[in-house]
Amino acid sequence: MTQRNTLIQFLSQWLESESLFIFWMIILNLTDSNVNYSLFLKDILSARAELMVLLCDTAIVSFTVIITDFVIYALFRKVKFVLTAFKAFLITLSAITFIADIFTLYSYNLPLNDIMFEIIALTNFRESFEFIQTYVMKPEIFLFFAAVVLIIYFIHRIFILIRKSKSLCAFMILCLLCTGIFAYLRELNRAGGIFRIINSMSLYRLSFLTVKYYNGINAVKKMTDEAPEVILTSDKSTIPYVVFILGESTTRNHMSLYSYELNTNPNLSGRKLYIFDDTISPHTTTALSMQKIFTFCRLDSPNEWFTYTNLFSILKSASYYTFWLSNQENASAWQVTGFYPSMCDYAEFTEKLKDDMYRGTAYDEALLPILDKTLNTKHSKNFYLIHLLGTHFHYHKRYPENFSVFSYEQEHTKLKVISDSNKEIRARYDNAVLYNDYVVNEIIRRFENKNAVVIYISDHGEEVFDEVNFLGHVGFMTRGTVEIPFMIWVSDEFSQSYPELERRIASSVHKPYMTDDMIHTLLDIMSIETPEYDPAKSIINESFDITRLRIPEGYIYDKDTGVHALQ
Repeated sequence: MTQRNTLIQFLSQWLESESLFIFWMIILNLTDSNVNYSLFLKDILSARAELMVLLCDTAIVSFTVIITDFVIYALFRKVKFVLTAFKAFLITLSAITFIADIFTLYSYNLPLNDIMFEIIALTNFRESFEFIQTYVMKPEIFLFFAAVVLIIYFIHRIFILIRKSKSLCAFMILCLLCTGIFAYLRELNRAGGIFRIINSMSLYRLSFLTVKYYNGINAVKKMTDEAPEVILTSDKSTIPYVVFILGESTTRNHMSLYSYELNTNPNLSGRKLYIFDDTISPHTTTALSMQKIFTFCRLDSPNEWFTYTNLFSILKSASYYTFWLSNQENASAWQVTGFYPSMCDYAEFTEKLKDDMYRGTAYDEALLPILDKTLNTKHSKNFYLIHLLGTHFHYHKRYPENFSVFSYEQEHTKLKVISDSNKEIRARYDNAVLYNDYVVNEIIRRFENKNAVVIYISDHGEEVFDEVNFLGHVGFMTRGTVEIPFMIWVSDEFSQSYPELERRIASSVHKPYMTDDMIHTLLDIMSIETPEYDPAKSIINESFDITRLRIPEGYIYDKDTGVHALQ
């Protein structure tokens, strides 16, 4: 009985002293929500779907904050000045992140991310002052922040009144805790672990970005110090235009080219394509996949990816003029998405974080004028890397309104039960795939009258409630997250110039393949060899090893049986 009374007293003390901190921290951590608020005004179904996402995000944040605060209170409650100082420190950091998130959401439609953090870390005082003058010293910014401050003040006063009623305060915290537990269990099933919970905390994001930045700085030094020397053992390359389109988050299971029930590829289906039907990605994230795609590092390699020779250094040695055109963020060389462009002769981004983000996310067709401009330059051998934003979440931001073709009524899945809101998400994804079909076709169209080969793959796939109640690609391994499209198109002039190479491509479309060996295939296509090149790892080579076990991220994959955990 004494222990029970002691526990009740402990909980009542915590509730009385910490309730205001809990509510305050919940407010400061709600900027990284997955909600698209504009859809509240579109229709009832969209509003209901976004409201459910908002409630889920709020519950997860509440659960995380309450548990974190309870642990802190239990550890430091007997040392009051330490508890007070630590809480003040957490509030200050959360408030700074909150202000940064509000500004970046207002200006760029994104919460604080690694690209923005990098810009802040690398900016000097003069650049900071100029940035403030240009982007912050605006009447609408001050009005926006004034409105936010007023809202927070009134919420703060309401919470103070609530706190005076211990029973009401306890009831609210209990509701937040219970809904948080429910949301956590729901996300655990959908997202494969605690990733979503941790990522919902602005403090975690801030610490993660800091660690990622300084780890990247160290990686840059290793890239420079440990970069291997490029040696060409054979160079018979003559193809004037080699184009490699790197898609984003596109699973082949939502492409009608791969027998998907909805016609998501009306443009590409009219072309002569060599469609590889058994290709998977080595990872379910962009950075890790790209580390393998463009270097000789593969899943079973013993060393870090940047210690291996990369494709762009090889191409430069083979006298190819290399282009990197991207609709993704322009990162520094310490990130893989910045390191590769830095190795190219020409790199251009759509600069989403500057001009385009004021109008919303730039669609992939923004790359077409850039491509047209570069095609006016004259080089004997050209290699294009075109990095799309593809079908990355949030799907409704990936395509213009005229590509809103599919609706939730047309969506069917293997799941026994799927809500209309989840069907609506699937429809948005299919619309993004439809738009991706248009963009890829437009890129191909620009090379129809050239001696060119165009290769298209996606960095990884996406699960969109196909096999399991899960949305995305991080934290869960399914067919959708690893089964990716891989196709090759060749122009008429290419067919006449390289008939044997085309024959080898055509005879290889049913071979099992994983894209951590992509560099071998690309070099084989271009007739370039290095000491690391292995014909047994090129899918178009007669020596290709079809017996290799494909084990992406610790799971074994088979086309017939799917993805299984290793025993």
